Amino acid sequence: MKDPIPLGWRVERENRDKFTELAAKAGISGAALFDMMVETLELDERGLPNWVLREDAEGHLPIDKP
Repeated sequence: MKDPIPLGWRVERENRDKFTELAAKAGISGAALFDMMVETLELDERGLPNWVLREDAEGHLPIDKP
């Protein structure tokens, strides 16, 4: 690691446990899995992960607009 820091985010326990389980299955730490995911994440032309919905996605309501 070059510059390790704690994340300090509050996440759902079930998701944290699932993430920890995935890391264990891969034989690596949760931190290593996080780094690997971020470093290999496929981004679209917006610079966002491909699975992040577009604001103009049909059938989805904007949550921050009146």
